[in-house]
Amino acid sequence: MKIFRPTKAVLLAAGFGSRLLPLTREVPKPLLPLWGRTMLDHALDLLVSFGVREVLINLHHGADTIRAHLERQPRTDVRLLFSVEPVILGTGGALVRARYFLPAEEPFWIFNADVAASLEPQPLLEDFARHQPLATLWLEPRLGPRTVQMSEGRIVNLTSPQAGREQHYTFTGLHLLTRRILDFLPPAEEFASLTPTYMTAIARGESVRGVCPPHAFWQDIGVPADYLAAHAVVQSLHKQHKRGGELFAPRLAQRAGSVLTRTGAFAALDEQAQCKPGVALSASVILPGARLAAKVRLREAIVGPDTVVTRDGSGMIGRADRWLDAAEQKAAAKLGFVVSQTTVATTGTRGSQRTFTRLMCGDRTAVLMRYDPAREENTLFTRHARFLKKLGLPVPDILLDEPRQHLTLVEDVGERNLLDVQEGLEREALVALYELVLPPVVLLHTRGGAEARHARLPRRPDFGPELYCWEYDYFAEQMLARRCGLPEKRLMRIKQELAVIGLRLDREPQTLIHRDLQSSNILWKHNRPHLVDFQGMRFGPAAYDLASLLCDPYADLPEAVQLRLLSAYQRAAGSELSAEIFWLAAIQRLVQALGAFARLSARPEGRAFAAHIPAAVRQLQRALRQIPTLPALEQWVEETLGQG
Repeated sequence: MKIFRPTKAVLLAAGFGSRLLPLTREVPKPLLPLWGRTMLDHALDLLVSFGVREVLINLHHGADTIRAHLERQPRTDVRLLFSVEPVILGTGGALVRARYFLPAEEPFWIFNADVAASLEPQPLLEDFARHQPLATLWLEPRLGPRTVQMSEGRIVNLTSPQAGREQHYTFTGLHLLTRRILDFLPPAEEFASLTPTYMTAIARGESVRGVCPPHAFWQDIGVPADYLAAHAVVQSLHKQHKRGGELFAPRLAQRAGSVLTRTGAFAALDEQAQCKPGVALSASVILPGARLAAKVRLREAIVGPDTVVTRDGSGMIGRADRWLDAAEQKAAAKLGFVVSQTTVATTGTRGSQRTFTRLMCGDRTAVLMRYDPAREENTLFTRHARFLKKLGLPVPDILLDEPRQHLTLVEDVGERNLLDVQEGLEREALVALYELVLPPVVLLHTRGGAEARHARLPRRPDFGPELYCWEYDYFAEQMLARRCGLPEKRLMRIKQELAVIGLRLDREPQTLIHRDLQSSNILWKHNRPHLVDFQGMRFGPAAYDLASLLCDPYADLPEAVQLRLLSAYQRAAGSELSAEIFWLAAIQRLVQALGAFARLSARPEGRAFAAHIPAAVRQLQRALRQIPTLPALEQWVEETLGQG
């Protein structure tokens, strides 16, 4: 058995890194540092350790910046070639463009320049030599989305709908393959992905194999949380003298040691960054040239190059003149922000293809919202905000609306939400807190409907049999089928039970409701709640909103608190809303939430949503005890809770 030692590799560095925007507008993803050394250089180091002597790097976004970096710090241990793609081609298209570089007989490596990795290549080389497949892929058995299904070493599906189950793995971005891959790719240089290419090859009888090398280290950095986690994991591996720990830079950790907020936390403080006295950091990465003002506290932050930070914060923080595009800078200037003196910080993504960025200039702040108009509800936000403000509800002011640019600047009501405010409160204080939230909810339900009709307020389709059906179908598809793998017969029984709930709720009086009234959509400023994420407003039963608020899995309120607040709502609204209808609405809302948690947690950027599934199932169990007529759903709940 002849084992080749490939001397050629294709390194993929063309991606935009969209989930790390706006940071990657300034720093291309392959140039992001991991403990002071770029991801690109770490990737080249790994390939060189494999015995690679020639690397073709494909480039698109940030091509000039990446080439300039390699010219400033030239490699003497490997020959570098470049393939610049004016239009991004995908991995398959990149290989077609690079056909002149690919060896005729020997295998070659493909690797992504934006993952942290350390492994011994011998297991992949031996598997390839023994089985002579089209390709052998490095698979990770524990981390990531685990969408690759494998049986006895052969990959049978790269996009399995049963992600995360046994015999499912994550593809790490490292391939060992031969030039025969070109037989399955378009002859012309056009966009092509390797995932469907592999699936086509498998369908035609080709073997694509997977290997999980022992003691290997892999960490994606596709989203901010993963980028920060990579630093923490590498530091931990270094302390344990394990593979992957060699990527650690003790000098950066030592420099940050005096500003850490807690033992065991990490901070990668670049040698060219400056900290004034009293700075406190936790789980943060500070890039070259950043300047942190005295007593600034940063938690889970990524600070961009040359950024002046004068406020406490988290998330990605950078310079407006580098991170905002032309339309965003123009909008900020219209509000009087001096762009060259403005710092921006990401405040996260709230779903529905929207992003939020906080602008900070001196004492002034505002939040910039960008949205995809293809989601109709996004175009309704501004009009709904003005309607609710006129109605007397506490919502952020609209400061500037630029519908042609799909952006809106709104009042900054902070990041502290209802969930943050209630942390650590005893029962009576918790009830009192939620009683501050009930008045605007009551106002929306008692006056909103008539005013919306009078104003002919555009809104999303009203609740009815079709929408209820969509919600429990969503739960069945995403949670029961994809995540849990329930057989079709059990799915149908549960859906039949839920259909009865939808029919019962459809007979309830309809009023204007928020539709997503959970704790994260109630922000707290000046000891006052402010409603956000209301662009999905529609007519529906008031009980749906109330169940969203009181049975919110994020908050996981005790049953006694829920019942007291239900009574308080009934008194304030003069409502005859019954406990039975409330618990029916809770079941409907919770299955919708569970469907969302299952779908979101299957994505790399949404894995944290899985942590809320147990609370949602417990809340569902509580509701089902009040409505003991859904045995199939009860059985699933009991099984799920029994599995921990």
